[in-house]
Amino acid sequence: MGHNYRQLGPLAKEAQPRLRGAGNWRGYAMSKTLFLLLTLLAGCAGVRSLDNVPLEWSPEREPRASAGSAPADLFKTRIKVASLTDSRERPKLIGENREGGQPQPVTTSDDVGAFVTEHFKGLLVGAGLNVVDSGESALIRGDVQQFFVVETSTYSGEVRLQIVVTDPAGKTLWQGVTGGTSTRFGRSKWARNYYESLSDALSLATSSLLQEHGFQTALAVKH
Repeated sequence: MGHNYRQLGPLAKEAQPRLRGAGNWRGYAMSKTLFLLLTLLAGCAGVRSLDNVPLEWSPEREPRASAGSAPADLFKTRIKVASLTDSRERPKLIGENREGGQPQPVTTSDDVGAFVTEHFKGLLVGAGLNVVDSGESALIRGDVQQFFVVETSTYSGEVRLQIVVTDPAGKTLWQGVTGGTSTRFGRSKWARNYYESLSDALSLATSSLLQEHGFQTALAVKH
């Protein structure tokens, strides 16, 4: 994975000190200060802050979830998706850059539970399920257990959800854990690569859920 190194350019070359005599000491000192400042700025130019980044839906390889060869009744069931909770110990932490000796945390200012709920519902709709806001015959509840990217020489994202399917009265019909992982190469410390890894991992986790026989059976049964 490439790092960002930037040359100082012509201005920095002009700022290099030229000592021609004692009378030029003041100019030499000013030039040296300018040169050091440009060096510092050039070094900082490749540093990107990954603190409190907003979450973005940006699937690259897995834009849609798939229910595979699910029974036809699955697509007829009126399904309501409740807001997913987020039980992770550090809700704002969504990744770490581990390229160097000291891991650099990646955090978000957004609500991960709300973000996952929105796009999980969208993935279900995209797969052909009948998602409704009311009048449901089945309810899906969930909890975000993992939503994280590790950056080393690649970006490795993982999303893991605990899912519970109930009838409108609250009787549990099915429960289980689904997950998805996504690995890619990308530019160092680049937020876009974190977004793509998490989006693809969530899409894969949803596909895995939709193709789970017990999940299909619970929703396909007429309630």
